[in-house]
Amino acid sequence: MALAANGRTFNVTQMFAVPDDQGGLSLVVKYESADVGNTVQSFQDNMALIKALAGKLPELRGAFSGIVARATTRDGHDYGTLQVMKDIH
Repeated sequence: MALAANGRTFNVTQMFAVPDDQGGLSLVVKYESADVGNTVQSFQDNMALIKALAGKLPELRGAFSGIVARATTRDGHDYGTLQVMKDIH
């Protein structure tokens, strides 16, 4: 799935649910990234993807307690960010 956010397009490769420590479910969203070495940029990209996904699919707010965005490189490195639903604006 291609998802546009902050002037770029994220290529989402996987989405799946995982249990969280509050007894609910979080949605994990993995997307392709060229590099995750710059953690400041990866964090910003993750937050942009989270906000765009929650905006595009508002029904996620009722189904999940949070969204975890994971920028993933071809060689298997990744960088993840969790945002709880109540804090996504």
